[in-house]
Amino acid sequence: MASSSNDPTAEPIVVRLQDVNIPMSDLQKKNPDIDRFTASVIIFRQNPGHPSQHGVLLIQRGYEGSWGGSWEVPGGGYETGKDVSIFQAALREAEEEAGLKIPPKLIFPLVYKTTFRHKESRMASYTFIVELPKEVPITLSDEHLDWGFFNEKDIRLFGPYEKGKAQDGHLMLEKKKETLLHFFINKESLRNGDEDRILQRGLTS
Repeated sequence: MASSSNDPTAEPIVVRLQDVNIPMSDLQKKNPDIDRFTASVIIFRQNPGHPSQHGVLLIQRGYEGSWGGSWEVPGGGYETGKDVSIFQAALREAEEEAGLKIPPKLIFPLVYKTTFRHKESRMASYTFIVELPKEVPITLSDEHLDWGFFNEKDIRLFGPYEKGKAQDGHLMLEKKKETLLHFFINKESLRNGDEDRILQRGLTS
């Protein structure tokens, strides 16, 4: 999977929850070339005004640090001493960044995995998926600027994040946007663990 030095451009793949919800030491053994692991969560709910639509929770990064000002789902790095697994890291990040305690049993059976290089480190990012009730209280962390629930049409209108340029409006890294659009198209197959159907369609939006 090719990638630039500071942008997750590698194509995501779909893996099974049971294969990544394992002790971190076992996940590291399965991925010996990876230097750092990160986890995130696609958190979605039905739009009360339009039951057929789903909105995904996005939060805006602060302007300090990498990809400042861009929008993304809650997530962050695996932390030794805090997290037993990458799955636990995802649940912790959702609580720290959005104030959400996610019941583990609600997590979908399929997970997105992306590998890329960032600041000379080879990284693996796992994106879990959960559907929550229509109304969920959000408590945004001090590290973030804003939050909102966005449907597929909204996300298609997000502009590309461009490093080194002033960031204004709703912007997102292109591969993160593609993953979210893939989710909207394939959410039922992801929910049902229908990996074969997703692979037949391909990870394109």
